[in-house]
Amino acid sequence: MAAQSSAAGRRWFIAVLLVMVTLAVMAGQILNRMARIGAGQSLSGGIPVSSTPSTESVSSTPISPEAAATSPSPVKTRKLTEPTARTPSGPAVDYFRVASEPTCPSGTDQTRQEGLPVVLEWKVTGASTTTLAVDGPGVHGTYEAVGSEKLTFPCDGEAGDYQTHTYALVATGENGTTSKKLTVKAQIHEIATA
Repeated sequence: MAAQSSAAGRRWFIAVLLVMVTLAVMAGQILNRMARIGAGQSLSGGIPVSSTPSTESVSSTPISPEAAATSPSPVKTRKLTEPTARTPSGPAVDYFRVASEPTCPSGTDQTRQEGLPVVLEWKVTGASTTTLAVDGPGVHGTYEAVGSEKLTFPCDGEAGDYQTHTYALVATGENGTTSKKLTVKAQIHEIATA
């Protein structure tokens, strides 16, 4: 009975001793980090960062197992790098839209009301010029990066149908080209004969 009590006491003592050693090592590491912070070093993700240009350095002095339990791990340093400047991206179309809707001709053959043109407006950044194309490839005109244009809107087809036209804005700058398309429609009216 006394032998069992003595063995249990030793196990308890060893467990307490291990906990105390672990806590002492952790406290030593925390104090070491606090001392480095107080010395003006920055901790980033748990790794000290040095502003001097150096490669990783680790001490090559052998450490005894007893000293390893109480001494901090070797310090690794990293070189800080300057942030790289972002390369400007190509041009961007801020907006390309219809400022005024078109209409097709209406009325009668005696009192015909002409249709209204379409007015397009746009704004691009990162481009020095823009071009407009109407219903396919080709250039209708060259314009500034911010502008508008009034274009005729031809209407052909049966009354009640819709006439559509597609407009393409192409922005060209030092860093490339971008484009955006708009499809605009207007209803075709019957022109009555008097």
